[in-house]
Amino acid sequence: MTGDTVWYEGTAEVAKRYQPKLVIAFAGAAEPRGAFDVTMDSNDVIETAHAFPGATIVGVHNHGWAHFTESAEDLAGAFATLRIADRLGKLEAGKPARFAV
Repeated sequence: MTGDTVWYEGTAEVAKRYQPKLVIAFAGAAEPRGAFDVTMDSNDVIETAHAFPGATIVGVHNHGWAHFTESAEDLAGAFATLRIADRLGKLEAGKPARFAV
């Protein structure tokens, strides 16, 4: 689970040490205090997917507040464009989800 962060060398270091089957990425490109992200944007989540090649990536924390500049649909579109949509786990509000790990 990335928590509120963007892609940085610390995330890459975790990828070198561990091989999780599921990565929860705080996405949404949140900008609560101006034009800098405090959560990952689609490019950061894609970088995370490349760093953890054996993991399903689930984007969370990307809806419900006005400071999110990217939606779950934006993230899904970016993954689809790069033909890695099968790596992105999907969530539906109010419904339980299971991921094969």
